[in-house]
Amino acid sequence: MRSVCCGILAFCFLDGFVWAGSDEAIERIGFGSCYKPEKSTEIWSAVKKFEPQLWLWLGDNFYNDWVDGKYVRFNDDPKAFAKGYDSLRQSQGMAALQQLMPDRVMATWDDHDFGKNDAGKEYARKEEARKAFVAFWGSPDRADGVYSAKDWGPAGKCVRVIMLDLRYQRDPLPKKGEPKSSGDMLGEMQWKWLKDELSKPGADLVLIGSSVQFVAEMHRFEKWANFPKCKARMLKLIHDTGARGVIFLSGDRHNGEISCQKGSEAGYPIYDFTSSGLTEVSSIREEENPDRIGSLVNGQNFGVIQINWSLADPMITGELRRSDGDQGESVSFPLSQLAPRKP
Repeated sequence: MRSVCCGILAFCFLDGFVWAGSDEAIERIGFGSCYKPEKSTEIWSAVKKFEPQLWLWLGDNFYNDWVDGKYVRFNDDPKAFAKGYDSLRQSQGMAALQQLMPDRVMATWDDHDFGKNDAGKEYARKEEARKAFVAFWGSPDRADGVYSAKDWGPAGKCVRVIMLDLRYQRDPLPKKGEPKSSGDMLGEMQWKWLKDELSKPGADLVLIGSSVQFVAEMHRFEKWANFPKCKARMLKLIHDTGARGVIFLSGDRHNGEISCQKGSEAGYPIYDFTSSGLTEVSSIREEENPDRIGSLVNGQNFGVIQINWSLADPMITGELRRSDGDQGESVSFPLSQLAPRKP
């Protein structure tokens, strides 16, 4: 089934909606972030060669605060979001994904497609942004953000994808020199919804789309560690709901890396695969992250999750692939590793 929205195929994940092919076992998942649709890149050829069965947009899917090649602090153009999504609609990336699997795309946003760099709930145009997101992606029309979830695959091979909204209800960031904030990123309605999603039976693997990094804490940019009570609440929620197989997927940084918090309060190691960006590249070549596996991946990249369901203990492989398709970093582990240890 396909829905038409704004002249293109929309990707609907409304509660109860049955997706085409949703009972097929998902073995190949691609994800990425930080994409300027007006830029051409060979990375989409590499994505098509990988042939993902599901693609996840992790935010900064266009840059609302980038106009005519220049950064603007606040874009007050009344047609800004329409222009941004029109650019994405006509982009090389969207064309590639529609050729692969137009009914198998999920999305959340980050600050730039939300509308303003580092913005949260104080952003003056957030409701305009929310309506434009819902209209384009066909996501649930929630009053408090653009979060969504969907189960993919049959019983015993079920992947639950949870896409968080870390913008619409996020408290202001602490200013330079101030202590880390005790504020929140999700809002109470989203926390309640998330508890329900993590508590539901049936998921063998849970992928949480988080626009900013969950594990990495040492850098000075946006991250869950800026809201330590919020991060601790997430780990406790995973533990208390008994959710198994939770992995975070993140973007934002214009660099890629694989991180793992081994002694987490969730009761098992928490992996965070950061893929950024599809077109945007940071000048930072190295930075401290004691939880990193391997090296920082510079340059354009996209993320890959592969699942070998044929094994008695399914094997999970997470990779960061460069624009030419070559592997940047990779890690594999059995799914049983992501389960609370018995007392």
